[in-house]
Amino acid sequence: MPEYQTLTLRGSPYAMGYQHGQQARNLRPHILAAMDARFLRLEGEGPDDAFDVLVAGTRALMEELDATLLATIRGQADALSIDYETLLRYDLISYLGDDLRVRRLAGGQGCTSWAASGAATKGGRVILAKNRDYDLDHLPLQVLVRAQPEGGFPYLYITSAGSPGIYCAGMNAAGLAVADTHVYSSDLGPGLPSFSLMLHLLQEHCHVSSALDYLRSVPRLGRNNLILADVRGHLAVFEGGHTRYGLFEAREGILVNTNHFVSDEMRGCYADVEPEGRENSLGRYDHARRALADAYGRIDTVLACELAASHDGPLASICCHPRAERNVASIAAAVLVPGEGRMLFCHGLPCEGRFDELYV
Repeated sequence: MPEYQTLTLRGSPYAMGYQHGQQARNLRPHILAAMDARFLRLEGEGPDDAFDVLVAGTRALMEELDATLLATIRGQADALSIDYETLLRYDLISYLGDDLRVRRLAGGQGCTSWAASGAATKGGRVILAKNRDYDLDHLPLQVLVRAQPEGGFPYLYITSAGSPGIYCAGMNAAGLAVADTHVYSSDLGPGLPSFSLMLHLLQEHCHVSSALDYLRSVPRLGRNNLILADVRGHLAVFEGGHTRYGLFEAREGILVNTNHFVSDEMRGCYADVEPEGRENSLGRYDHARRALADAYGRIDTVLACELAASHDGPLASICCHPRAERNVASIAAAVLVPGEGRMLFCHGLPCEGRFDELYV
């Protein structure tokens, strides 16, 4: 399994983007290949006028509300010698392509995440875990990043080289942890994508309560669920739509999140765009819930790593292996312990790799 890189970023949004590009410049051929593949896929999906309007509206909203992220992208583009407009479009269509897939019923990836605290865990430790199921082509691009923004909390996160914000999971020095999962949704519109939302959560928030206030208050693109945990044991799953949202909270216990909506508010917005999509998400959801319930009171980081590596057939395995018809697998697993500022990170299939220990 190829080794991953760890990037260290400090300063202004532009400076951090530029440092990202400089430190990941050796990955530029992989980044360009990933860009070509994404644009080729989009061409095959046939973007129409409605899609172009969505892209333009999202960009306009980001220019109004998220100069931080756009400055980061500009820094990356300059350091990587990639046209800014091209890199920005690459970033946007990674999420906005869902508009076409939902309307035309052609699907993609999924992930599994959970959080536990209080009486559910050994010693009351707060734990948040995620398996990142994504295109295998992105494995060489996967990096860990330590960020120290000017005027914000330091944070540690997993992402893809050449991409801005948080593309998987992260945790800040104040003890807030967050991870996303992709959900195909019909409630999609111009708004901030989750890689922007999670960046602002980690830079600016220290508790789940303030993070939820932020998520309620800003325009959201509406294609991802977020799972959150803080050092006080407050847990939440925020099912984010463009015009509505669903929310589950717990002050202790267990929450699980995969690739469908569970709340009454969002359940009707779920778009089943691929064969076995709903069954796969439900299978992993039930697998994780059963395993965590069976270990209630004994959940610890050892169990979290074992669960990340577990298998239960093609529709319920937490550790996802590629199949002939899908070039998708668990390319990472992360176990976050916000009370200790500690992350256990596995690059590649969790059942075959090692978990490295890192700190914010």
